[in-house]
Amino acid sequence: MKKVILFLVFSLVLSGSLFAQKNIEKKVNTYVETVASKITLSSKEKETLKTLKVAQMQSAFEINKKYEKGTPELKEQRKASNKDFSKALIKAFGKERAQEIKKASKKNKKKKE
Repeated sequence: MKKVILFLVFSLVLSGSLFAQKNIEKKVNTYVETVASKITLSSKEKETLKTLKVAQMQSAFEINKKYEKGTPELKEQRKASNKDFSKALIKAFGKERAQEIKKASKKNKKKKE
């Protein structure tokens, strides 16, 4: 009986982490598609961008898990994670190209009249 319960708990934990992984992949693909729709990316650039974004998303997931929502610590950790992502973009693509990618990734906000 203990083995069955242990197996069920392990299965739930494993399926939960798989769900989170799929969710991260989906968000990363959307991010890369958004950037690619606004600027031209080579296949190598897309792969590099995916790798960097997956690392950032996993970091954000861990930060959200570790810190309580709305706390100053959470905000600090998110800022640090975003800065690390920006530095990684600059290192991988160069300053100008990284700025183009960041600009292309931002959503167009409609101005209220």
